[in-house]
Amino acid sequence: MRRTQWQLKDIIDLEYFLHESGEGEGSESDRAAERQRDREIYLRRIQPRTEAGGPPDRRFMLRAWLEERRAAEKAPPAPEVFLPGEAFDEIYRIALWIFVFLGIFSGAGVAFSLLTYTGHEPLNVSVYLGTLVFLQIAWLLMLLSLLALRMINRRFLNRSLIYTLLSRLLIRLILRFRGKALRGVSGDRRERLRAAVGLMRGKQRIYGFLLYCPAFILAQIFGVGFNVGALGATLLRVMGADLAFGWQSTLQVSAQAVHEMVRWIALPWSWLVPASVAYPSPEQIEGSHMILKDGIYHLATRDLVSWWPFLCFAVLFYGLLPRMLLLLSGLISRNRALSKLAFTHSACDRLIHRLETPGVRTEGRPSAAPPVSPPETPPPPAADTPPVTADEVWERGLIALVPDDIFDACQDRELALVLDRAMGFRLREKVRIGEDYEGDVAVLDRLAQTDWGTGCPMC
Repeated sequence: MRRTQWQLKDIIDLEYFLHESGEGEGSESDRAAERQRDREIYLRRIQPRTEAGGPPDRRFMLRAWLEERRAAEKAPPAPEVFLPGEAFDEIYRIALWIFVFLGIFSGAGVAFSLLTYTGHEPLNVSVYLGTLVFLQIAWLLMLLSLLALRMINRRFLNRSLIYTLLSRLLIRLILRFRGKALRGVSGDRRERLRAAVGLMRGKQRIYGFLLYCPAFILAQIFGVGFNVGALGATLLRVMGADLAFGWQSTLQVSAQAVHEMVRWIALPWSWLVPASVAYPSPEQIEGSHMILKDGIYHLATRDLVSWWPFLCFAVLFYGLLPRMLLLLSGLISRNRALSKLAFTHSACDRLIHRLETPGVRTEGRPSAAPPVSPPETPPPPAADTPPVTADEVWERGLIALVPDDIFDACQDRELALVLDRAMGFRLREKVRIGEDYEGDVAVLDRLAQTDWGTGCPMC
């Protein structure tokens, strides 16, 4: 069976519907109707595929269920609604174009400002390189360091300030998008929509890298646009104006030392083009050396114009190409992460259980005779063990079972303070639940082996 393809918008919609199904609200009849609905989806959409091509995988089952829920959500005569995944996808597409144009105009603006030539003195190549090349190299090194830290510690990005700000910005954009459409939705649905989108922030252990990918890709899109704008503006200025480039320094730096540095910088492209084009020669570097007391009238034109190919190649190889490679790696990593999603967290486990479990209903025949009340049983005798006092309970402490989606945000100190004020208990231990089926089973086994006569209570 061909592997089911997922997109980030599908995951957002899946979490939205899982959140609706897992709210735990409503009567028993409502929950029974929900189980019957999910079972009918399995029998109508999933079981025929099972009989035709073997057992479907979990990804296919969840995707089929998601498509059915989407269709039911938009079925007439219900009012026109939009799902959070659709909102994210539309916002993301618009943001891509905004970042492209913003990057192009920003890069062109910076390059034009650096290439403003008045004719009194040549343009300083050090300023151009420092702004458009060296700063980008420093930024790329910092980015590579962050990626290396993530490879060492998978949860590094979840604690990153930049990641937190970007994720909050993305969620705010989704909530504010299509304000008129939101006003047309009932208040209860609007609140559930906000809760479902905010729930993605609590799924960082499951979707952490996927939630970071959109911001990473947008940053690389901006970087590509910035370098395209800077390179295009530089070429336009070179073709449309008579520019002169030179270099100067307060330090006593020889032309030979500058030539060695330039030659090392030009290593990525020096094997592709002739040396006379790849970087200036020692004579051209010496001829473009600006000395304040001597002026510029003694400098030769051929030396002053020898720098522009080197500057364009520097922006291309140290600015544009690395950004394109990072963009490509981000797209590949996103698709690979989507293809490896196993959907094994507890909410998906509960849904799979509802899909695969046949509905069983037992009813007795109505009887004309009045029901016979069971005989009264005497209360059990009191145990000889003395009751546990409140002081003993406080000393033993309390085990707090915290759901996975709020575990990281629930700090031990704050939880202990709330338990002490609200319940008068001391926090002994905080245990994560709801992460996956195996983890919940391990927690239950551990609690089952606890001697509650001398143990501690749960909350």
